[in-house]
Order: sequence, then structure tokens, then C-alpha cells
Amino acid sequence: MITPERLHRRRCLGLRVGMFFGILLLVFDWGEWPIVGVAAAATLLAFAAYLRDCRKGARKTSQNDTDTGDP
Repeated sequence: MITPERLHRRRCLGLRVGMFFGILLLVFDWGEWPIVGVAAAATLLAFAAYLRDCRKGARKTSQNDTDTGDP
């Protein structure tokens, strides 16, 4: 069985690889504007997902945690 932490690492690795190939597509197909637009949008979307989920301090607490604030 695959643990959630391993799945998270795989997703972050996949986002990094996707951003890399998106940047390569932007560099090598610079003359074709429809491809550049789609590649730029997809790369920015992958970058936003990476920032939201894969930064070092971005791990959220689980929903099972309860607030033990003042009664």
C-alpha cells in the first residue's frame, strides 16, 4: 500500500517535471503563439499548484485535529 506521504512526494515530483517540460516547450516553440500561450498557461497552473501544495512549510494539519482553545 502506498502511504499518503509517498503520494505527496510523487505529485510534487510530477509537478516539477511538468513545469520543466512546459518551460522547454516555451523555449523551443517560441515562434508559434498558440502553443506558447497554452504552454505558458499550463506551466503557470502547475507552478501555482506546486506553491500551494509542495513548499516546505505548506503541509496542512489533518482534519482530525481538534481545536483545544479556551472553553
